[in-house]
Amino acid sequence: MKHSEIGISIYPDFYGPKELESQVLRASELGYTHIFTSIQLGDSGFDNTKSITDYDFLVLFELCEKHGLILHVDINNRVLKELGGTPTDLSVIKQLKIKVLRLDGGFTNDEVAQMTNNPYDIQIEENTSMLIDTEQRILTIATQGTLSNYVACHNFFPRNDTGLSFDNAIELAQRYASHGLKNGIFIGSLYSPNDLNASGNGVPTIEEHRTTPAHIAYSELRNTGLFDIILFGDSNPRDDELVEVARVAKLDYVEIPVWLDVSLPKAIKTLVTDTLMLSRPDQAESMIRATQTRKRIEIQPYNTILRPSYAITLDNNRSNRYEGECQIMLKDLPSTPVANVIGQVKPTGKRLVEQVKSRSLPFKLKEE
Repeated sequence: MKHSEIGISIYPDFYGPKELESQVLRASELGYTHIFTSIQLGDSGFDNTKSITDYDFLVLFELCEKHGLILHVDINNRVLKELGGTPTDLSVIKQLKIKVLRLDGGFTNDEVAQMTNNPYDIQIEENTSMLIDTEQRILTIATQGTLSNYVACHNFFPRNDTGLSFDNAIELAQRYASHGLKNGIFIGSLYSPNDLNASGNGVPTIEEHRTTPAHIAYSELRNTGLFDIILFGDSNPRDDELVEVARVAKLDYVEIPVWLDVSLPKAIKTLVTDTLMLSRPDQAESMIRATQTRKRIEIQPYNTILRPSYAITLDNNRSNRYEGECQIMLKDLPSTPVANVIGQVKPTGKRLVEQVKSRSLPFKLKEE
């Protein structure tokens, strides 16, 4: 299973030095390795914004350097020129301790190729969502630049209803991955202050992730195998969100959030939540079948009721050699005397269920 690195976004336009230090230190403690910041909020219509050379930005840059966090900073041709840099001279970016330079417009293919040739190991990060001709850009860099210094990262969308579909985000990432390039993407916080859009909810790449718990959004994206870096787009996510994403990022399996019957015996609950499961490779049309729980304990018949879509069942002792097999329904099915309904996958877990089909990824059921 791919282990995507994790990051947060920090915006000195809204926070002072003490708050910036607190955010950086907490991220570092939890194992986050990337920090994104914007130096161009003034171009987006925000009032009272700060310059990249203001003290608060320099504090952030020093903190990232001190704690070994990789700093991503957006830039356009105007800002680079104001700083005294050019596509062939990024020494000013090196001096600012910026490790990844995110391109937000104004550069030609030739100029981007020149930037990838910088001698400072500064990564040039493409804003995936903004580029029209991906193939031509990559071809130019491959022939005139240094492709190993070129990476991609999706945009984020503070305004409600403007984010990408999941499938579209995957399709765009696949274009870069097909050339061996790394991909990044943003997830949202359900509890962050709405600093980037007072009327919005979250700052993700994918629209449906605006209302998805951050650790679930992370898992969905990690499971595609396409994303090397997954960052919070919001400023200042709540601490429990940071903790959960950091925890899930370390797992070697998928956690599927479920409700379990409150009357479920402890031995059965332990069986279905502690066992690492794999869907059978011969994928059934109607259900996911995990055989790792078979014949572990005796299971008496109970709750042999209708099996709606995403219901979780265990075969009981009437099922003979199948006793204990755990199944997740992929469509509505009638009751059967051989299967006990023991719980239900939460709505937020439906895509995760699809991702573990056909033995593609190991998984556990997690009661939340």
